[in-house]
Amino acid sequence: MRGIFSALLGAFDSKGRVDEQGIHALVRHNIGHCRVDGLYVNGSTGENFLLTTEAKKQIFSLVHAAARGEVSMIAQIGSNVLEECIELAEYTARLGYDAVSAVTPFYYKLSAAEIKGYYQKIASASPLPLIAYYIPSLTGVELEFTHIEEILRLPNVIGLKFTSSNFFLLEQLRSALPDKLIFSGYDEMLLSALALDVDGAIGSTYNVIGHWAKHLMQSFHMGDYTKARKIQHHINVVVSRILKAGLYQTLKEITVLYNVPAGTCKAPMGPIAEIHREAAKDITAYMQTVENDLGCC
Repeated sequence: MRGIFSALLGAFDSKGRVDEQGIHALVRHNIGHCRVDGLYVNGSTGENFLLTTEAKKQIFSLVHAAARGEVSMIAQIGSNVLEECIELAEYTARLGYDAVSAVTPFYYKLSAAEIKGYYQKIASASPLPLIAYYIPSLTGVELEFTHIEEILRLPNVIGLKFTSSNFFLLEQLRSALPDKLIFSGYDEMLLSALALDVDGAIGSTYNVIGHWAKHLMQSFHMGDYTKARKIQHHINVVVSRILKAGLYQTLKEITVLYNVPAGTCKAPMGPIAEIHREAAKDITAYMQTVENDLGCC
């Protein structure tokens, strides 16, 4: 449960149905080409919050089958519907996932006590250990150190996906909870997070450059900070170019250039357009140049 995990992309056809061939190809690409240590399934990158419960189950099943037990598996089950969270926790446990994760409930302005209660109910009902998911930029939920610490001390809660630039808070959590898993959620801040002793990272761009992140992490732990900084720079160039064109569509188009049929995005997300195709070509060319230069990926 440590290392580099891809926040796995979803794959859908033009009618919004799960693309089984695309899901299988994405999983094999992440494991074979990107050499990730694990998969984080049905997170934001998987367009989870646009899916029905049955579609989520379908993806969980397809991904687990395609992974063949070769990597660690985390199922993101978070939802504003608590009953769905518990149903999916039980379902993924039967499939054989290693852990579940749950984003904080959003839209409603819940108190810190209510959010803690949400995690407490999931953790107590889940057959699998739970990783909390803190991403205030998308949920609008800001929690103080004491609130997150209380959540992480709940029985059956083993860690946190921390997607925030508040590294003061990250340091507090790492120092107070040395036995908990902490995953960095911002790809562009991986090196900085490693300096605060995170256990790994979960990210969107790892669907195409997970092997870069692995090499950055290895370089850091070997004390080669010059190489680690160089790789982080290249990661950040890729991140900035992807974000400028459109995150999910551009990532999928990059995988297509690696012969991975990732399908399209699910409505109401926009379709893949020429801007995404052109950006994908430019970014892929940059990636190939970097890999030739680094001689490591």
